[in-house]
Amino acid sequence: MNRFVFTCGDINGIGPEIVVKSLNRLTLHSNKNKYYFICPQNIFQKTIKQIKPGFDFEIVSPNKAEKSSSQVSIIKLPDCREKTGYPTKFSGLASYKALQTSFSFLKSKIADAIITAPVSKTALNMAGIKFPGQTEMFAKWSGSKEYVMTFLSNRLNVALQTIHIPLKNIHKFLNEKELEATFSVLISTLKGDLAIESPRIALLGLNPHAGENGLIGTEEEKIIKPVIKKYSDKIVIDGPFPADAFFAKKLFTKYNFVLGMYHDQVLIPFKYINSGFGVNYTAGLPIVRTSPDHGVAYDIAGKNIADEKSMLQAVKYAEIIVNNRRRFSA
Repeated sequence: MNRFVFTCGDINGIGPEIVVKSLNRLTLHSNKNKYYFICPQNIFQKTIKQIKPGFDFEIVSPNKAEKSSSQVSIIKLPDCREKTGYPTKFSGLASYKALQTSFSFLKSKIADAIITAPVSKTALNMAGIKFPGQTEMFAKWSGSKEYVMTFLSNRLNVALQTIHIPLKNIHKFLNEKELEATFSVLISTLKGDLAIESPRIALLGLNPHAGENGLIGTEEEKIIKPVIKKYSDKIVIDGPFPADAFFAKKLFTKYNFVLGMYHDQVLIPFKYINSGFGVNYTAGLPIVRTSPDHGVAYDIAGKNIADEKSMLQAVKYAEIIVNNRRRFSA
């Protein structure tokens, strides 16, 4: 049996809706997994008025979670003021509290993995939470300095060398040491978490045309190529590729991971190709945390039309990774 904890995400977005919809699907065939859902009680009650729960549940406080015998346990947070469709400091605080509580569940071994609903960086900032995203939160809480934001799917896996950084500053964060650290995490993730024995990784260049041999930027020649050479005898790592031609020619089908130098370079093609079936996975952490590959979707919040497919895929990958880690550590 695996134990999964869901967070509510931003309560003014679609997070609570897609969690309840996912729980309906997950419990439909009476699987043996245990599920926790951390959410303000009033938000959960409102959500199940719109979406009839097809599962039995027990509402308990966080300190009673371990004693709950129901397959689905609702971990109640204090009631929260809502404003559907808008970021507020209250929704930011609620999402942050849910994340803190979920991490405490893994730390105390109440749960095996966290599946986080989408949060709003605007709401977190309004609440005085200065983390740039959930990835950075879990990295700090787990004491991990080497971690990588990745996105997983059946068709394409991508990783980000830099995450939430303005484009004008990306070159300042690109160096051999950081790139080598990313390689190390990706190799470990591919072999351990995803159980791929002989992985293949592709690197994209930072500049147009992958620098055109130094004519359009030198990062490829001075940083990326030397690191590729260091790892070439350990694993198949190819590149740097011009990003446009790489995706246009569907070269990604030959690799287990594509490492992009910045956020949109790989996430635009990833989300276009996967259309809601992608999963955000924070690689390199001692804990397992996955998430849907989309945002809070304020524009459709409260309308009961949000699609839970990506959330279900996040559960699927969390289970794969938990089982692989358990198998390899046995």
